[in-house]
Amino acid sequence: MRMVKVMLVRAGTAFALCGLWATSIELHAQTATAPSTEASAPASEAAPERQPQALDALLKMGHFLRKLDRFEVRAQTSTDAILDNGQTVSFLHETDLKVQRPNRMRVDITGSRKDKGLIYDGKTFVIFNTATGFYSESPAPGTLDALVRELAEVYNIEAPLADLFYWGQGKPDDTVITSALFIGLERVDSRWCNHYAYQQSDVSWEIWLLKGSHPLPCRMVITDNPGGASPS
Repeated sequence: MRMVKVMLVRAGTAFALCGLWATSIELHAQTATAPSTEASAPASEAAPERQPQALDALLKMGHFLRKLDRFEVRAQTSTDAILDNGQTVSFLHETDLKVQRPNRMRVDITGSRKDKGLIYDGKTFVIFNTATGFYSESPAPGTLDALVRELAEVYNIEAPLADLFYWGQGKPDDTVITSALFIGLERVDSRWCNHYAYQQSDVSWEIWLLKGSHPLPCRMVITDNPGGASPS
Protein backbone atom coordinates (compact mmCIF):
# COMPACT_ATOMS: atom_id res chain seq x y z
CA MET A 1 0.00 0.00 0.00
CA ARG A 2 1.23 3.50 -0.78
CA MET A 3 -0.21 6.48 1.03
CA VAL A 4 0.17 9.90 -0.55
CA LYS A 5 -0.82 12.97 1.43
CA VAL A 6 -0.97 16.25 -0.48
CA MET A 7 -1.53 19.65 1.10
CA LEU A 8 -2.27 22.25 -1.56
CA VAL A 9 -0.95 25.22 0.37
CA ARG A 10 -1.54 27.82 -2.32
CA ALA A 11 -3.52 27.82 -5.54
CA GLY A 12 -4.30 30.84 -7.60
CA THR A 13 -3.32 32.66 -10.75
CA ALA A 14 0.10 33.92 -9.66
CA PHE A 15 3.20 32.41 -11.22
CA ALA A 16 6.29 33.19 -13.20
CA LEU A 17 6.65 31.70 -16.67
CA CYS A 18 8.92 33.00 -19.43
CA GLY A 19 9.62 35.99 -17.18
CA LEU A 20 5.97 37.11 -16.90
CA TRP A 21 3.99 37.50 -13.67
CA ALA A 22 0.22 37.42 -13.41
CA THR A 23 -1.92 39.04 -10.71
CA SER A 24 -2.30 36.77 -7.72
CA ILE A 25 -5.48 35.47 -6.13
CA GLU A 26 -4.92 34.66 -2.46
CA LEU A 27 -7.08 32.46 -0.26
CA HIS A 28 -8.09 34.58 2.71
CA ALA A 29 -8.85 33.17 6.15
CA GLN A 30 -12.48 32.50 6.96
CA THR A 31 -14.23 33.49 10.17
CA ALA A 32 -14.15 31.15 13.16
CA THR A 33 -17.86 30.40 12.78
CA ALA A 34 -18.53 27.53 10.42
CA PRO A 35 -20.66 28.44 7.38
CA SER A 36 -23.65 26.35 6.45
CA THR A 37 -22.80 22.88 5.19
CA GLU A 38 -23.77 21.14 1.98
CA ALA A 39 -27.29 19.69 2.12
CA SER A 40 -26.42 16.08 2.73
CA ALA A 41 -26.78 13.30 5.26
CA PRO A 42 -23.63 12.62 7.34
CA ALA A 43 -21.44 9.88 5.91
CA SER A 44 -22.11 7.73 8.99
CA GLU A 45 -25.79 7.45 8.01
CA ALA A 46 -27.09 5.26 5.24
CA ALA A 47 -26.25 7.10 2.02
CA PRO A 48 -26.08 6.33 -1.70
CA GLU A 49 -22.76 4.86 -2.80
CA ARG A 50 -22.47 7.49 -5.53
CA GLN A 51 -23.91 10.76 -4.24
CA PRO A 52 -24.59 13.15 -7.14
CA GLN A 53 -23.34 16.15 -5.18
CA ALA A 54 -19.98 14.45 -4.56
CA LEU A 55 -19.58 13.75 -8.28
CA ASP A 56 -20.73 17.28 -9.16
CA ALA A 57 -18.12 18.72 -6.80
CA LEU A 58 -15.33 17.27 -8.95
CA LEU A 59 -16.88 18.68 -12.11
CA LYS A 60 -17.24 22.13 -10.53
CA MET A 61 -13.61 22.02 -9.42
CA GLY A 62 -12.50 21.09 -12.94
CA HIS A 63 -14.63 23.78 -14.57
CA PHE A 64 -13.27 26.43 -12.20
CA LEU A 65 -9.63 25.46 -12.71
CA ARG A 66 -10.15 25.48 -16.48
CA LYS A 67 -11.34 29.09 -16.30
CA LEU A 68 -7.91 30.12 -15.04
CA ASP A 69 -5.56 30.90 -17.92
CA ARG A 70 -2.67 30.83 -15.46
CA PHE A 71 -2.41 29.19 -12.08
CA GLU A 72 0.09 27.80 -9.63
CA VAL A 73 -0.27 24.94 -7.17
CA ARG A 74 2.27 24.33 -4.42
CA ALA A 75 2.00 21.00 -2.64
CA GLN A 76 3.77 19.58 0.39
CA THR A 77 3.71 15.82 -0.05
CA SER A 78 4.63 12.70 1.89
CA THR A 79 4.69 9.27 0.29
CA ASP A 80 4.62 6.22 2.56
CA ALA A 81 6.45 3.09 1.46
CA ILE A 82 6.64 -0.31 3.16
CA LEU A 83 10.11 -1.82 3.55
CA ASP A 84 10.85 -5.53 3.18
CA ASN A 85 10.80 -5.86 6.97
CA GLY A 86 7.27 -4.47 7.12
CA GLN A 87 8.18 -1.04 8.50
CA THR A 88 6.52 2.00 6.94
CA VAL A 89 8.73 4.98 6.09
CA SER A 90 7.82 8.37 4.63
CA PHE A 91 9.50 10.29 1.82
CA LEU A 92 8.93 14.05 1.86
CA HIS A 93 8.97 16.42 -1.07
CA GLU A 94 7.43 19.63 -2.37
CA THR A 95 5.88 20.14 -5.79
CA ASP A 96 5.55 23.53 -7.50
CA LEU A 97 3.28 23.32 -10.56
CA LYS A 98 3.01 26.40 -12.82
CA VAL A 99 0.53 26.33 -15.70
CA GLN A 100 -0.32 28.68 -18.57
CA ARG A 101 -3.04 27.32 -20.82
CA PRO A 102 -3.16 25.91 -23.37
CA ASN A 103 0.45 24.78 -23.74
CA ARG A 104 2.88 25.93 -21.06
CA MET A 105 3.84 24.12 -17.87
CA ARG A 106 6.74 23.83 -15.45
CA VAL A 107 7.00 21.35 -12.58
CA ASP A 108 9.71 21.47 -9.90
CA ILE A 109 9.90 18.67 -7.33
CA THR A 110 12.29 18.93 -4.39
CA GLY A 111 12.83 16.59 -1.48
CA SER A 112 14.34 13.34 -0.26
CA ARG A 113 14.28 11.68 -3.68
CA LYS A 114 16.46 14.31 -5.36
CA ASP A 115 15.38 17.48 -7.15
CA LYS A 116 13.77 16.97 -10.53
CA GLY A 117 11.17 18.45 -12.81
CA LEU A 118 9.57 18.93 -16.21
CA ILE A 119 9.30 21.88 -18.62
CA TYR A 120 6.77 21.99 -21.48
CA ASP A 121 6.56 24.76 -24.11
CA GLY A 122 3.88 23.45 -26.47
CA LYS A 123 6.38 21.78 -28.82
CA THR A 124 8.72 19.75 -26.62
CA PHE A 125 8.97 18.61 -23.02
CA VAL A 126 12.16 18.34 -21.01
CA ILE A 127 12.61 16.07 -18.00
CA PHE A 128 15.52 17.03 -15.75
CA ASN A 129 17.28 15.97 -12.56
CA THR A 130 19.38 18.73 -11.05
CA ALA A 131 21.24 16.40 -8.67
CA THR A 132 22.67 14.24 -11.47
CA GLY A 133 22.73 16.82 -14.27
CA PHE A 134 20.46 14.56 -16.35
CA TYR A 135 17.93 15.91 -18.83
CA SER A 136 15.96 14.47 -21.73
CA GLU A 137 14.09 16.40 -24.45
CA SER A 138 11.28 14.86 -26.51
CA PRO A 139 8.63 16.07 -28.99
CA ALA A 140 5.29 16.89 -27.35
CA PRO A 141 1.64 17.33 -28.41
CA GLY A 142 0.17 20.81 -28.65
CA THR A 143 -1.96 20.94 -25.48
CA LEU A 144 -1.48 20.27 -21.78
CA ASP A 145 -4.25 17.69 -21.64
CA ALA A 146 -2.75 15.73 -24.52
CA LEU A 147 0.69 15.95 -22.91
CA VAL A 148 -0.54 14.52 -19.60
CA ARG A 149 -2.14 11.57 -21.40
CA GLU A 150 0.92 10.95 -23.59
CA LEU A 151 3.25 11.01 -20.59
CA ALA A 152 1.13 8.33 -18.90
CA GLU A 153 0.41 6.13 -21.93
CA VAL A 154 3.70 6.36 -23.86
CA TYR A 155 6.36 7.12 -21.26
CA ASN A 156 4.70 5.66 -18.13
CA ILE A 157 5.19 8.98 -16.36
CA GLU A 158 2.46 10.20 -14.01
CA ALA A 159 2.31 13.99 -14.19
CA PRO A 160 2.07 15.59 -10.73
CA LEU A 161 -1.54 16.46 -9.82
CA ALA A 162 -2.65 15.12 -13.20
CA ASP A 163 -6.36 15.12 -12.36
CA LEU A 164 -6.33 18.92 -12.28
CA PHE A 165 -6.15 18.76 -16.09
CA TYR A 166 -8.92 16.20 -16.60
CA TRP A 167 -12.09 16.87 -14.65
CA GLY A 168 -14.89 18.84 -16.28
CA GLN A 169 -14.00 18.36 -19.95
CA GLY A 170 -16.76 15.93 -20.87
CA LYS A 171 -14.56 12.89 -20.30
CA PRO A 172 -16.60 10.26 -18.38
CA ASP A 173 -14.18 10.24 -15.43
CA ASP A 174 -16.88 9.44 -12.90
CA THR A 175 -17.57 6.03 -14.47
CA VAL A 176 -14.49 4.63 -12.71
CA ILE A 177 -15.68 5.85 -9.30
CA THR A 178 -17.52 3.16 -7.35
CA SER A 179 -18.26 5.30 -4.28
CA ALA A 180 -18.61 9.07 -3.89
CA LEU A 181 -19.58 10.60 -0.54
CA PHE A 182 -19.85 14.04 1.03
CA ILE A 183 -18.30 13.77 4.50
CA GLY A 184 -18.91 17.26 5.89
CA LEU A 185 -17.58 20.77 6.36
CA GLU A 186 -14.13 20.99 7.95
CA ARG A 187 -11.35 23.49 8.51
CA VAL A 188 -8.08 23.10 6.62
CA ASP A 189 -5.72 25.54 8.31
CA SER A 190 -7.75 28.77 8.24
CA ARG A 191 -10.07 27.80 5.39
CA TRP A 192 -13.50 26.18 5.48
CA CYS A 193 -13.63 23.28 3.04
CA ASN A 194 -16.12 20.63 1.95
CA HIS A 195 -14.68 17.15 2.53
CA TYR A 196 -15.45 14.38 -0.02
CA ALA A 197 -14.39 10.73 -0.18
CA TYR A 198 -14.14 8.52 -3.28
CA GLN A 199 -13.30 4.92 -4.11
CA GLN A 200 -12.15 3.27 -7.33
CA SER A 201 -11.15 -0.31 -8.10
CA ASP A 202 -7.61 0.02 -6.72
CA VAL A 203 -7.51 3.39 -4.98
CA SER A 204 -9.32 5.34 -2.28
CA TRP A 205 -8.99 9.10 -2.07
CA GLU A 206 -10.31 12.16 -0.28
CA ILE A 207 -10.35 15.81 -1.27
CA TRP A 208 -11.14 19.01 0.60
CA LEU A 209 -12.52 21.79 -1.67
CA LEU A 210 -12.75 25.43 -0.61
CA LYS A 211 -16.37 26.28 0.15
CA GLY A 212 -17.99 28.92 -2.04
CA SER A 213 -17.68 30.04 -5.64
CA HIS A 214 -13.93 29.23 -5.87
CA PRO A 215 -13.74 25.44 -5.27
CA LEU A 216 -9.96 25.21 -5.09
CA PRO A 217 -8.50 21.95 -3.74
CA CYS A 218 -6.98 22.59 -0.29
CA ARG A 219 -5.98 19.05 0.70
CA MET A 220 -5.97 15.61 -0.88
CA VAL A 221 -5.19 12.14 0.50
CA ILE A 222 -4.69 9.15 -1.83
CA THR A 223 -4.33 5.53 -0.77
CA ASP A 224 -3.35 2.98 -3.42
CA ASN A 225 -4.77 -0.52 -2.92
CA PRO A 226 -3.14 -2.89 -5.44
CA GLY A 227 -5.50 -5.69 -6.34
CA GLY A 228 -8.44 -3.85 -4.84
CA ALA A 229 -7.62 -4.80 -1.26
CA SER A 230 -8.86 -2.59 1.53
CA PRO A 231 -6.18 -0.36 3.05
CA SER A 232 -4.93 -1.45 6.45
